[in-house]
Amino acid sequence: MSEFTATISQDDSERNLRLNLSESQAMQRQLINNFSHELRTPLTVAYGYMQSIQRRSENLTTLQKNALEVAIFEMECTIQLVQESLELARLDMNSMFLLQELVSLNKLVSEAITVSQNAKGRKIVIEGEELNIIALIDPEHLKRVLLKLIDNAIRYSDDVITIRLEKLNESVAISICDLGYGIPIEDLPHIFNPFYRVDKSRSRNTGGSGLGLAFSKRLVEKMGGILNVYSQLGEGSIFQIIL
Repeated sequence: MSEFTATISQDDSERNLRLNLSESQAMQRQLINNFSHELRTPLTVAYGYMQSIQRRSENLTTLQKNALEVAIFEMECTIQLVQESLELARLDMNSMFLLQELVSLNKLVSEAITVSQNAKGRKIVIEGEELNIIALIDPEHLKRVLLKLIDNAIRYSDDVITIRLEKLNESVAISICDLGYGIPIEDLPHIFNPFYRVDKSRSRNTGGSGLGLAFSKRLVEKMGGILNVYSQLGEGSIFQIIL
């Protein structure tokens, strides 16, 4: 076999490998999409029945009421996980439609802080409020990303949270900064992977579903932006959205 023929054969093998990998990933995403869609309806129905029983729980014992509360909490977590899995699959398959509007980031950040339940009672400082920063984005989806990042900062830090707004030449940046635990350097490359947890011992009671950061990164990228993380163990983390 000549060197030229060997090169062509190797190129074909690599091309076929890439195609097979792409097809495999597409099949996985489709499977998640179908699985999540089929689960959502029966889970929602069961959840509705459980809520109905809870509203009429006067005849239940304390043990039964406590068991029902636990079951409802677990059902809420499962429904959220299914919904986030479905949305992530739709994003990966480019089947989720995002709006493109000129929006004031100053106003959007303030709205996200107001909406966040965990932000109540916590000191959050906004730097760069005097700037009128406008970006072409989907406001509701970017607000979801901000809520997730604010929730993360509050969850893993007991100190003040700083949200910094900046103009960077042709881009704009939103940085959510905390002075919390930080992220080990070996975990940084993986934190945007679905279901990845920095602290393997964390349950969903304290660590969420494991899809929030993956979904946030995909959403920002879908809007043409970048989501970066900078962190040092024991000194805190910065999640920066560039649009």
